[in-house]
Amino acid sequence: MNQKKIDEMTELLLRIEKELKESKQSLELLNKSIDKYDKYAFLNVS
Repeated sequence: MNQKKIDEMTELLLRIEKELKESKQSLELLNKSIDKYDKYAFLNVS
């Protein structure tokens, strides 16, 4: 493997890592929103 190919793969992996972190953060925010809604729904029903 030449250096150019290694650099391209490294850049691609870094981009994938960044996208995964952003996706994880989005899912955590979504989960928090769902938890708040569930708590509100539970309090509302009780």
